[in-house]
Amino acid sequence: MDARTNEPLLESDSDSDVNHALRSGKRPSIGVIDVVETLRRNWRLPWYGFLIGLVLGATYLITAPNPYKSSARVLVDRSMSRYLQNNKIVDQPTFDESEIGSQQYVVTSDSVILPVVRSLDLTHDSDFVGRPRMGGARLFDIFGDLKRGIAKLVGLRVAPAENPEAVLERAAIDSISKRLTATREDIANVINVSFESQDRNKAAEIANAIADSYVKTTMDAKLNSTKVASQWLQDRLVELKKQVEKADLALQDFKVANKLNTNSAGPEQRANLETQLANAQIATAEAKSRLDRIRQKTGEDITTTMGTDALNNHAKGGVTSPGELFSLTNNELTRLRAQYRNLMTRANDIESHVGPNHPITQKYRRQANDVQAAIRAEEQRIADSYANEYQVAKARETEIAATLANMSSGTQLGSELRELESSAEALHKVYDGTLQKFKEINTVGTEAIPVQSARVITRAVPALSKKSRKGWAVLAGGMMLGLLLGAGTAVGREWVADVFRTPKAVEQVTGYKCVVLPRASIPDSIEDLVLDEPYSRFTEALRKTKTEIDSNRAVHGSKVIGVVSALPNEGKTTVAANLAALMTSASGARILVIDSDFHVRKLSAALAPNARQGLLEALENPTRLSWLSSQRQRSGLNVLPCVAPSRIPNSAELLGSEMMAQLLAVARKSYDHIIIEIAPIMSVVDMKLIERFVDQFVFVIEWGATKRTPVLDALSEAEAIRDRIACVILNKADPVAIQHIESYKGITSQVYYQS
Repeated sequence: MDARTNEPLLESDSDSDVNHALRSGKRPSIGVIDVVETLRRNWRLPWYGFLIGLVLGATYLITAPNPYKSSARVLVDRSMSRYLQNNKIVDQPTFDESEIGSQQYVVTSDSVILPVVRSLDLTHDSDFVGRPRMGGARLFDIFGDLKRGIAKLVGLRVAPAENPEAVLERAAIDSISKRLTATREDIANVINVSFESQDRNKAAEIANAIADSYVKTTMDAKLNSTKVASQWLQDRLVELKKQVEKADLALQDFKVANKLNTNSAGPEQRANLETQLANAQIATAEAKSRLDRIRQKTGEDITTTMGTDALNNHAKGGVTSPGELFSLTNNELTRLRAQYRNLMTRANDIESHVGPNHPITQKYRRQANDVQAAIRAEEQRIADSYANEYQVAKARETEIAATLANMSSGTQLGSELRELESSAEALHKVYDGTLQKFKEINTVGTEAIPVQSARVITRAVPALSKKSRKGWAVLAGGMMLGLLLGAGTAVGREWVADVFRTPKAVEQVTGYKCVVLPRASIPDSIEDLVLDEPYSRFTEALRKTKTEIDSNRAVHGSKVIGVVSALPNEGKTTVAANLAALMTSASGARILVIDSDFHVRKLSAALAPNARQGLLEALENPTRLSWLSSQRQRSGLNVLPCVAPSRIPNSAELLGSEMMAQLLAVARKSYDHIIIEIAPIMSVVDMKLIERFVDQFVFVIEWGATKRTPVLDALSEAEAIRDRIACVILNKADPVAIQHIESYKGITSQVYYQS
């Protein structure tokens, strides 16, 4: 209900959008323009990050060692292996693409590096294990000995000391692994073995030693695997030979003991009967499965089930199978079911019109029951035919099984003889296959030919110069990383700050139109800003604010205008004074500015510093309004100051009292517009009591300082004023930032403003 007109307020579409925006409380979206503007404002952070990255990268470039790098190339040869394998000279698998890739890991494995460490005596090279002391241990081993000695003195159990030589070898292997790289470049089966060292000769020597060690290791692995395979096959042949001899002897003893010969009759006949028995068992199982499904489907629609079975049945011996029988009755079942559904449909239709006891309804019900009984009888007949088929299949299976049992029922000798013969035959096959494999491996001599599947094609030579680009890459990466981290910090800090810097952000969060008011230097009198610079961006922004107020006049009126903010020090005093001065200078209207902030009274201090009476006295006697207000000489504003010796505890009650209503009624008759500066919403409750006397509100937000949450909380607290907010002013905006935002949008309107 509107307190001024006593008429209900209808929520428009725009008001609904505003309420939805406030309820969602979403953060303003950040686009490319916002990010660029953020980086422009916080350019120092990316610059500092860039400098830090530059310093760190340069430090690494200067201090990091730049070693010599030498490379040897190893060819993993596949052609000879494939030739020997195809000709059965050797039985080694060829390297495929994935196996060649795995050889890179073999090159850098401990099995390849350890022989190099031992052959070059790298355990006593300070470049790999540190400076050695007498006894071959490293210096830090002294501390280990000292720790173990102290532990023994205090009675603690200590682990036995490691072998010093093994420790040195482990350290040397780790050091070489860090400097060793094995890569494949343009040729798939060529591995590039590279090693880095501060000594150019040592780099070449170790690279060649690694390549030679890899070739020797692969050769030794092949020889060892061939020997192991040959020995295993030989042992296996001896074992299989004993098993074959034992099986043959058992077979001969069985025949002699039972006076059997090798020409026992009937194996083919037994095999034929066994095949027939298997087929009969399958047929019995299928018939049993169909019968079970028919019985499970009793009372249901069995057309689909029986129809599927009918496709898999055929006539046997001139007798009609159940499947074919169902094919003959399928049409009859379909006809009966269609007739049943038709009768039930008619019965239900007639019952809905004349009731269930009507003779016609009962007639159709009886006919439907008769048809249903016929369907059940037909289904039962088909199920009986499937049961007969199962009995026939079961009888045939029993007959064949009995015949086969009678054939071998006289004695168990035939079964035992076949088992012994099968066992002996299987052992002979395994022995023959193993013997053939053993002969292929040992085709030439007693051992396989050692096939060299890898060889060194390019030996490493001492490098002429240090060509490492790692330092420059680190320098470039450090600068780029520092720049990105600085930019990310700037954007992140802006996101965490959660303040308003663009009108788009204000409109997205609040749902109200936003006017950007640039920051300006305050002259001697705050209302002189619009008078001194009538063509400035500041003045033009206030004109836009006045336009928004005038556009809402038809709905809410524009006599009494309240200027309010969520928090203190957001600039609402300057906005109220200059908005009033602009209205006076633009149309010569009579404007009254009221300072209703009993707590701070900034407007009174700025426009009526010498006043001794004001709002309190006017509330006591509204007819003295013209005497209590003072007029500004230049702007012509009439100011009703708030003069009080101290803060008034019941200020909110005074602002919402009937005396305030009478005062504003007198002011409405004497002035064209009344502009009231109201205390901040989140600080005191004055707004909730005075809002019913105000036609429209101008909500002030400080640019880059006021956070999103207080603004939303303030609008939620003052819910009654939402539909009367003419616009939101984003106050104290950076003029340069405004220009950048407009330039990104393609707006070039600077010529219309005073410089």
